[in-house]
Amino acid sequence: MKRSAFTLIELLVSIALFGMITVLMFGAIDELRNQNTFFQEKEVVISKKNRILSLLRRDLNLAPSVSVAASSSRDFDIVTIVQSEQSLYGSDRPYVVWLILKRDNTLMRLESLAPITLPIKPQEVYAINRDVIEKNCEQFRLFDSKNHRLIYVKFSDQSPLVLEIMK
Repeated sequence: MKRSAFTLIELLVSIALFGMITVLMFGAIDELRNQNTFFQEKEVVISKKNRILSLLRRDLNLAPSVSVAASSSRDFDIVTIVQSEQSLYGSDRPYVVWLILKRDNTLMRLESLAPITLPIKPQEVYAINRDVIEKNCEQFRLFDSKNHRLIYVKFSDQSPLVLEIMK
């Protein structure tokens, strides 16, 4: 007897196998989506860290004069760069200050043509360019020696950023 078609059992077995393969493929695709989301979040964090490190490096690499003032709470330092070679706003040799706002732990970068004194007076607010670098900054320290500058920045729930610059 010559067969020219599938039997009903063969057809049901092939449909069942196709269904199991489909379920396994949906699980694998779901896992790939979860991994993609995870790595996109990591990419955002790494991109922020690289932006912060690049900005710090550009500010401090060519800085002719850097002064560090420790805060009274010892949670952070205020770093003042006198007549920086780096400007985000096209200013010629601006004064730059890096600091943390205590009320919400925001790391900020201030830039002005005139020396910046803290607290900022109301009449000076409009002459200072402000950049919010990152929120939830726990520590910002700069260690200055004869040949090196070491910057330590710690954000909550993240590994610290450490940048070493040779003078």
